[in-house]
Amino acid sequence: MVRILLVDDHPLVRSGLRAEIEVHEGMQVVAEAGTAAEALERLAVERPHVAVIDVRLGDECGIDLGRHIVAQSPCATVLLTAFDWDVYLVRAWEAGAAAFVTKSDDTTALVEAIRGAADGARVFSAEQRLRIDAWQRDVAAPLALLSEREGAVLRLIAEGATNREIAAELGLAVKTVEAHVHSILRKLRQPSRRAVLVWARRHRITEYAPSIAPLHRRFL
Repeated sequence: MVRILLVDDHPLVRSGLRAEIEVHEGMQVVAEAGTAAEALERLAVERPHVAVIDVRLGDECGIDLGRHIVAQSPCATVLLTAFDWDVYLVRAWEAGAAAFVTKSDDTTALVEAIRGAADGARVFSAEQRLRIDAWQRDVAAPLALLSEREGAVLRLIAEGATNREIAAELGLAVKTVEAHVHSILRKLRQPSRRAVLVWARRHRITEYAPSIAPLHRRFL
């Protein structure tokens, strides 16, 4: 029997998932949680084999929760999302998730992912692995060239801030911000500040690296 923890901030979604999962033989939802803190509490008590976690838990991050679970327990994780974005797929892979399933997939895909996770497998399709490889090569690798300060500047550029606004936000001189922008252009091989903005938004980089992610409340 595969013991499952469901983590989603919407009770109706959890109820629906429970009903869909438990009609399959060998599947038992032993606990539910609506927040990361609740999930960690239920994890310690129920000791599930697999945690099915929504990528977005209100103002918390399901991927960060999954990373913590994988690092601190034998429980495998399956990330579930309504947003089939490359950045979420890559982050799920890097967080050690066993699978990344979209809510548009049928229940069979989720059940197969859960079974694979319980068996210790990583259930990523060939198409998903190609997307991961491409994103890590074309986006993550250039981002890794940026300093922490440059990453913060890039985040604010992606949010639409002017150089003057960035300077005020980070407590820097405008000329210092301009120097960081110039360095970002060179490292990302972009021809202009506008091109950097378009690139950053296209790849949703503020959803990726911790140093350039939007500020949000952490649970750990």
